[in-house]
This record gives sequence, structure tokens and C-alpha cells, in this order.
Amino acid sequence: MTVLAIILLIFLVLFLLSLFNVKLTAKYEEKPLVIVKVFFLKFKFPAEKKAKKKNPKKKSYPKKKKTDKKQEKDKKQSKSPIKQLWDKKGLSGLLDILKELLALSKGVLKGFFNRLVIHNVEVKITVGGEDASDTALGYGTACAVVYPLMGRLYNSLNIEDYTVDVQCDFSEDSKTTAYAYAFCTIRIIHIIIIALKALFRALKTYIKMKF
Repeated sequence: MTVLAIILLIFLVLFLLSLFNVKLTAKYEEKPLVIVKVFFLKFKFPAEKKAKKKNPKKKSYPKKKKTDKKQEKDKKQSKSPIKQLWDKKGLSGLLDILKELLALSKGVLKGFFNRLVIHNVEVKITVGGEDASDTALGYGTACAVVYPLMGRLYNSLNIEDYTVDVQCDFSEDSKTTAYAYAFCTIRIIHIIIIALKALFRALKTYIKMKF
């Protein structure tokens, strides 16, 4: 009887904990930043890199330098598609991330995005250029891509409120900048259910392959 009571208590505690939300804050200002809060725990992606202490005892020897083209090729090959997407900057980087989110919401992460509640989304883009005509052309191109893309995201995801603002900067030598912010929540119970479904599918596939 005592063992049964302990088991029931554990399940009750797990159930109560599962009712709480995981909070996600995503920011984009030249580069993406995702902050995840679970209870009193806080995680940042990408994680802040700690400065490495230099060891005075070790001697550094000059290495042979690779050509610029070969070096760039090696870097691209070593990076995963997610890492390549994460490292993109500016307006093109933001648009690529939004397009990838749209694709994932209809593909492998459909279950996750169906349960994710996006309370607020803010996108602000300032278009600049070498001269007024260049800025105006860039503004037209940005509007033609940004507004329809955000409309598709709004229809595909659980977005409660969003604002999109595309402006021109006609000042001399102005640059195009992109800023985005989103605040989302998802219940822990939904994450557990999604993870269990994925595990069962993987086990089912594994059994079929074996037998």
C-alpha cells in the first residue's frame, strides 16, 4: 500500500509539473538569439562562450595558411545546414529563418507548432541603399517578400498578435537592418506527449526493420 501511494504521489507531482509552461523568447538583430525558461532555469542559444585562458607554458607554432577559397569551402562543409542558417545575417538571414519555420510547421515539427502559442511577434525592417532609387527598389522588394511571408506564418501558426513594419531610410550611405522579436509558450505536458509519440514511431520503425 505504501509503495502504491508513493507511485501515485510521483505521478501526481509529474502531472502538476507538466501543467506549467515553457517560455521561449526569440530575438533577431543581425543574429538570432533564443532564450528558454523552465521554472527557475534559463537557457540561451547560442550559449555565451567563455574566454579561454591562455597557457603561457605551451608554445604556438605557425601553421601553414590555406588559400582563402579552400578555407571557405572547408568551413561550409564542416557546418551543418542548421548552423549555416543560424550564421546568416541581416535581412536575408531573417527571411531564411522565417521560411524554414514555415516549412517545419508543416513538416517534421507540425505537432510541436500546433501546440506552441505565439503571443506576440514584432518584425521591423529598415531598408537603406547607396541612393534614393536604390533604397526605393529595395523597399519594394522587401515589401513584396516580407508581408506575404508573414501572412502565411500567421495563417499556419498559433499567433495571437503580430506587427510588421517596413520603412525606408533615405539618408546617405544608409544600410538595411532587420529586427524581430517573438514571445511563445508551450505546456510541458505537450512536449512530453510529442516526445513520447516520436519515441513510439522510432521504436515502431526499428521493429519493422529488424523483423
